[in-house]
Amino acid sequence: MVTDEELKKVYGMFTDAWKFYKKYADVQQSDEYWESVLDESRQIAKKYDNAKLAIALLLAAIDELERKSKEMPQNAT
Repeated sequence: MVTDEELKKVYGMFTDAWKFYKKYADVQQSDEYWESVLDESRQIAKKYDNAKLAIALLLAAIDELERKSKEMPQNAT
């Protein structure tokens, strides 16, 4: 049985991942942008003791940011 505390932790992971994605959704083509993405994702993962779910959510968000980056006009070939 899942406790309320466990559910709150999972809720926190999802909301933090959403806030993370929202913050970086306007993808930039700069080293500073991507360094910030990686630094903040590490901080969030650490907040949840590198829980597999937190890492999976963050990686999914980063994958989407990378997909958007590759589709930007200046990256078209």
